[in-house]
Amino acid sequence: MMNKHIFYPAILFAVLLFSSSALAQTTVKGHVVNERGETVEYVSIGIEDDSVGVISDAQGRFLLVIPAGRNENLSFSHVSYQTANVPYQTYGHASELTVTLKDKVVELDEVEISKKSKPHTLSGKSWVRFGVVAYIGSISEYSEWGPIFSNKKDYVLSDILFTVNECRYEQCTLSFNVYEIHGQEFVNVLNKPIYQVVSSADNGKMLGVTPEESIILKGKQEYCICLSVVDTKGEGAIYFPANFKSSYARNSVKGKRRKMPACPAILVKGYEMANLE
Repeated sequence: MMNKHIFYPAILFAVLLFSSSALAQTTVKGHVVNERGETVEYVSIGIEDDSVGVISDAQGRFLLVIPAGRNENLSFSHVSYQTANVPYQTYGHASELTVTLKDKVVELDEVEISKKSKPHTLSGKSWVRFGVVAYIGSISEYSEWGPIFSNKKDYVLSDILFTVNECRYEQCTLSFNVYEIHGQEFVNVLNKPIYQVVSSADNGKMLGVTPEESIILKGKQEYCICLSVVDTKGEGAIYFPANFKSSYARNSVKGKRRKMPACPAILVKGYEMANLE
């Protein structure tokens, strides 16, 4: 009898505590558009330097559950637009948000490629392969992962190559980002997103993506090129060859990055820039 009097109140207390915590959560849903009212796909949404985050879908829709006691700004970022910050006073009391992202004002650098230039391998050459890495299941926690590299000369990025060991999704969308590394700060140098749709028809193939813009990779500057899965159809997984290579991984949309000794095999190619002096 004594055990019952101790056991049941403990369960009741745990249930009440869980219920109170669940009720205190903030659920934010909405739609992301640009200044022309057009949908913005695959927007990173979350609290900076935290594990709270999600990515909008291909129609710009999102649903994010924020733990109790959090009232920081909600950040919306996409390579083609200026980052927008929505205060708690707005998202915490809205039934549904419509967030408008402003276009970036971009000044493009003049690019001239050496007439004798051929594509050079900038990263990925002579790696030691040890197995595979995978993204598995529905994409509830988004992550990106890729190699760190630098070169002595200036190059224009031409291609990002990768191999699909096996895709078990009906279809999935990969996204690539190119970051300049400045200490603890990562600066995305893209102005247009890079996506690639993959299915089981690509199993065993090396695929390539080409930026729609001229991306200059500066000499002696450290870079990280990351791959992530931003959308899937059906349950499944996608597997990539894995190699020993210094890399960075980010476990969630706005979370902190971790340095890793291995990563998905990504081959980076570029043209040497002409010397204008």
